[in-house]
Amino acid sequence: MEIRAVNLSVLLIFVAAAFNVLAEERHGQDPFNDDFLRRVLARARSWKPDVNFRANIHYHAFRSLAGIGPSTTGFRVPIMHYDYVYDIDIPESFDSRDHWPDCESLREIRNQGTCGSCWAVAATSVMSDRICIHSNATINVALAAEDLMGCCVNCGNGCNGGFLDGASFQYWVDVGLVSGGAYNSTDGCKPYPFKPCLYPFSDCHQEESPKCRHHCVRGADRRYTKDKLFGRTAYSVPRDERVIRYEIMTNGPVEAGFDVYEDVFLYKSGVYRHVFGKQVGKHAVRIIGWGREGGLPYWLISNSYGEDWGNHGYFKMLRGTNHLGIESKVITGLPLV
Repeated sequence: MEIRAVNLSVLLIFVAAAFNVLAEERHGQDPFNDDFLRRVLARARSWKPDVNFRANIHYHAFRSLAGIGPSTTGFRVPIMHYDYVYDIDIPESFDSRDHWPDCESLREIRNQGTCGSCWAVAATSVMSDRICIHSNATINVALAAEDLMGCCVNCGNGCNGGFLDGASFQYWVDVGLVSGGAYNSTDGCKPYPFKPCLYPFSDCHQEESPKCRHHCVRGADRRYTKDKLFGRTAYSVPRDERVIRYEIMTNGPVEAGFDVYEDVFLYKSGVYRHVFGKQVGKHAVRIIGWGREGGLPYWLISNSYGEDWGNHGYFKMLRGTNHLGIESKVITGLPLV
């Protein structure tokens, strides 16, 4: 009887350990469940998760959104040098939408769908912003992420991710990009080709990369070659949060990348910093400003998950500590206007 009791205890310990392993694996496979949410709620102090997410949400729809990988070309845009930036007064808070109110693109939240095109969506959003800003709001345009994804072979792999090495901005300088509105619209030469992935994400699937087509969609009232807009220069910004702020307030939003952990998918409000979950990839976003909340400095970021995610498509991330690498890879450029 004693031997059986010991064996039963060992068995119970083994079952409990196996259950814990399975539970941990589930956290890594699907953070949209009550247990994962409880763990995030217990740890998050500076931000609030979206308590409406539950296990019926298709996690694969979000996993496909992390679309930054290491460059395979060795290409690097030059680093811009900033003189006297520490002698310039930089405000404690800044919002590009308020500073350049006549630029429509600054208030646009794009939805990349289940395509790992964040690298192209963020880049073309920044380009669109800067075309408007540097033309004194005389050119309000949305450049086509599809044109960049399909035609720039050195920029990335379409829906399978791209590079944050500046190749996208250099392509804008060398080849130019056409206009393109939202999915299922008639705006521009190449409207975004992929359906938004909307809550509860039950009908979303992995999209295939677009092909390069040197013509506008049928029904567009423009010609491909005549529709192109060009950049004047492409460059990266040093890893210095004061310099990044100066660049934004002087020339407009920038593209940046960060390490994606599962808890960011649950973000709703506040200043995000990673508290729980596994890393699932890297993601590119558009930084449009900065500020301070609850004593914490933050970057104001425009995401590409649609307006249903986060704070109507926006989120705030901890600033000044290079949290998740957000300040270590900042790319941008200036338009030819």
